[in-house]
Amino acid sequence: MSNKFQIIKLETKEKRLIYDKPGNYSVYFENLSGDLIFDIITPGVQLNIYGLYIGKKNCEFKINTFQNHKAPLSMSNLLIKGVFYDESKLYYRGLIRIEKNAQKSHAYQKNQNLMMSKDCFIDSKPYLEILANDVFCTHGSTTGRLDQEQMFYTKTRGLNEKQAEELLVEGFINEVRNLVILGSKTTPESANNDSGRVHFVHLPE
Repeated sequence: MSNKFQIIKLETKEKRLIYDKPGNYSVYFENLSGDLIFDIITPGVQLNIYGLYIGKKNCEFKINTFQNHKAPLSMSNLLIKGVFYDESKLYYRGLIRIEKNAQKSHAYQKNQNLMMSKDCFIDSKPYLEILANDVFCTHGSTTGRLDQEQMFYTKTRGLNEKQAEELLVEGFINEVRNLVILGSKTTPESANNDSGRVHFVHLPE
């Protein structure tokens, strides 16, 4: 059974990853724009997809993800988190597609965003396209600001406004980072290393 961890950097506007062997796979990307297509074409694939976005100044991200289940008895789980400052923007479209023959597939999709400025903009829309009748799928998107009760509690511990904000943001994005570290069994390489390549890190059996 294959066990692989991948860090993605787009060479073009589209990246298609095909999973044709049973196994556990984890994928991680940061601040990408383009189309990420994940094709599951054999049973027994368990795929975790993690993305992280930090938007500052006037940067703009446009990302589309496609979780295509073309074989039965498979699983995909996508989690993308973003924190947006200043006038940064995110446009996200996520599609889960379950083909007719992909019975007993499980697919999950979640996008969570924090707005750190009144001038940032987020447009996030998840979609489902299910052609099979024996599957389990969920999707969701949430966008909001830092919880003021959490801010108040954090400041009662002696932190000022900026320190409290930084601590809560760190906790928000650490969910993704911790899952990445767990998936790779090591601290992942920077996505900026060896620009334009996909990194494969084999996990211990």
